[in-house]
Parts: sequence; C-alpha cells; structure tokens
Amino acid sequence: MRQEFKITPLTRVEGHGNVIIRIEDGKLSEVELNIVESPRFFEKFLQGKPAEDAPRISERICGICFVAHHLASIKAVEAAWGVQVPEAAWELRELLNLAGYVTSHTLHLAFLAIPDFLDLPPEKRHILGLGEKDPKLLKHALNIYDYGLALTEMLGGKRVHVVTAVPGGMSKSLEKEEREKLLGLASTAMASAGEIADWFMDTAEKKAELVNYPIKAKYCMGLVKDGAHELYDGNLRVVDLKGSSVYEFKASEYLEYLAERVSPHSHVKLPYLRKVGFPEGVHRVGPLARLAVADRMKGDLASKLAERYYKLFGKVPSNMMAYNAARFVELVYAVEASKRMLEEARFARGPIRAEVKERAGEGVGVVEAPRGVLVHHYKTDEQGIIRLANVITPTAINAPSIEQDLTVIAENSLQSILGEGRKETFWRMEVLTRAYDPCISCATHTIKIVVEEKNRENH
Repeated sequence: MRQEFKITPLTRVEGHGNVIIRIEDGKLSEVELNIVESPRFFEKFLQGKPAEDAPRISERICGICFVAHHLASIKAVEAAWGVQVPEAAWELRELLNLAGYVTSHTLHLAFLAIPDFLDLPPEKRHILGLGEKDPKLLKHALNIYDYGLALTEMLGGKRVHVVTAVPGGMSKSLEKEEREKLLGLASTAMASAGEIADWFMDTAEKKAELVNYPIKAKYCMGLVKDGAHELYDGNLRVVDLKGSSVYEFKASEYLEYLAERVSPHSHVKLPYLRKVGFPEGVHRVGPLARLAVADRMKGDLASKLAERYYKLFGKVPSNMMAYNAARFVELVYAVEASKRMLEEARFARGPIRAEVKERAGEGVGVVEAPRGVLVHHYKTDEQGIIRLANVITPTAINAPSIEQDLTVIAENSLQSILGEGRKETFWRMEVLTRAYDPCISCATHTIKIVVEEKNRENH
C-alpha cells in the first residue's frame, strides 16, 4: 500500500515550500523538499545589462537578503574591473553588511523561531503569541530591530533595497547627527541583545532535545579571515564532521570546489562539494557553519557567548537548535561590532569613492549573507555589459541538506506519522526547516522546460 503525506505550506519561512513524505508498505520511500516559488531568472536577465546596474537589480531577488546581494554584486563588478576601493568605503560597506545581520537575524529569531520554544499551544505559535507570553522579550527584539532598520536606512539610503554601494566605493557616508542618533540606538540594542541571547541559551540548555534527532553532522562552509569568524571578506573554508579543515580557497576559485545539479522536483539548484561528489558533498552554510569553520569569534560579549555555544553544541553540531543559538551569537556580534565601528568612525577619514573605468573582465563577489555563503559571478565585455551571470545562494546550498535531515526525522518517526502523533512530528519537521531560516525566493533559479514537437505539414 502506498501512502503520501504533505506539509503544505511550510509556515514561518520566507517564500513557498512543501514537504512530501511517501511511504510504501509501511516503509519510508522518499521525502521531498519542494521549493515551489515561481522561478526568478535573475541570472538570465542580468545578461545585457550595464554592470553598474547589477547591485540594484540583483538585490530585488529578495526583500530580506537585499543588503547581501547588493554587496556581493558590487564586489563581483569591482573584481571584474580591477577596482581598488578606498578604506573608508570598505568600512561603510562592512557596517552596512552588519546592519543586514541585525535586521535579518532579529526578524527570524523573534518572528519565526522563538515562538516554537515558549510552550505555546499550536494556535499561538506566532509573534502575537510571543507578545502575550513574554512582552519583555518582544520589546527587546523590537529595540534591536529598530536599530538595524535605522542603520540600514542611514547607510544604504533606503530601508529596503539599498542604493549606496557603487563601483569604486559608496555614494554617501554618515553625517555627524546620524552617527550620534545611531550610537544611542546601538546602546539600547546592545543591552537588549545581551539579555535576549542569555535567555535563549538558558532555554537551549533546557530544551535541546526539541530538535535533537539523530541527524548527522555534515561538511560546513563559511568565510574566515586569519582563521577568525568573518561576514564580509576573506577565504572560504570547508571543515569536515570533526571540525578539521579540508579546503580553504579564495572566492575566485569557487568553481574548483563547488558544483551544482538540478533537482527533479524543485525549482532550486543543488550545490555540493565538487571533489566529494553528490550526495556525500552536501554541506551546510549559515550561522551554524560559520561557527564551525572559525577558529575564534571576535568581540568581547560575542566571544563569551560563543564559548557557551561550543560547550553546549560542540564544534560541528548535529542538533539543529544550534542554528538559532549560533544566530544569537552572531546577532550579539553584529550589534557589538557595529557599535564599535560607529564609535571609532574610521569611515569618516578619507575619500569614499575611487574613479572607475569599465572594461572586459571576470569577477567573483562573495559575502556571508545572514543565511550563509552568497556567490555572485559576472563576466563583462569592453563596454562593461554583463555577458554571463551566476548566483549561488545560501538556501540553494542548504536545500539538499534540509531534505536529508527531514528524511532522518521521517525515518525515526515513521510510526508517529502513520499513527496519532502525526501533527507533532510534522511540527518538529517544520521547526527543523525553520532552523535553517530558508529564504526560498533567493533559491528559485531553475526550471525544467519541456518542449513537445507536434507533426506539422510543411507549407
């Protein structure tokens, strides 16, 4: 007998996705993660566009990850054209990237993840339920989010789909009044981030079993700089299941280490480690992976929180609650680091833009988006027109890993799925999926097109 169960739609994630579980004669047949968001085709319609327009076009891939796309895109353009960016502009871009982390991590944790850990009834597992259960916790989250929005708007020129990173640097800096206002918000956000992170670590220690299925550890990939945790620039490092480094390479070398295949049941590319193969080379990116590849965490409070994280989850965790715990570590880091950069104001020293000349070239731009490694790769002609574009997003990298993890849950909960515990198991599968914080809109880049030729008379 063949049975099919569906989780449709996946809730509290960005975009549209489903999980399909097929069981045949009482045994698990397959589990599919269906990314059903309409395909986007950004890589195709970037072709033929002036490269200086790419940072504003490509960030429309997403309304959440727009800062990361903006910055990865501009880095790719500048790499193709051999542009050296002034130090002050580099500082402003790093600060803008941190702003993206403050807003994105807070949005995920407060609105999507935390309601799962508050012993709320199913109908209350949402942001309003959080407000009823713990108003103080919600207030802390809103304090942090307000700071992130203000930082994004003042640095990026807009709250959504920023415009200030241009080939050669930045189109604006921060005025003195803006910096003073941001420092006030940063102080409030820092206090809130510390309290809410402590709360989550306490909760994780008590409820680690919530998503502690026997899910396997995997290869992890992330940026490092001199071995330290890094979000904007550096080398890509891959570690194995024990945390030992197996590869470390420059962004420009990514095609030697990453390959992609097309999913037969999903509008998403499936990246994997080329030298390992598929499916063994499926790997994780994002907060969990970044803490796995890093030798150390920067920042006073963030480094102390990271020590607590490693003690609880280990270097390369298999417990998916580690994703949200690592996200809290990074949230504290982003607030702490951005506050320090505002205090030092190194971005106020020197020019913020260099002269640029378009040329034929090829460039790769890599940043750590909140959800993981983001790759933009462009080739331009002599007029600076894009002739080839490739984008690899974090959720595309994580998609096959999520599917594998869901299969493990289904296998170990098969009797519950067939019996009375189905709703609880499906909720836990959604909790696991949410832990990755998938950004489905970013991941939908492929579609299979079948053309049927019919017999026609020749005229």
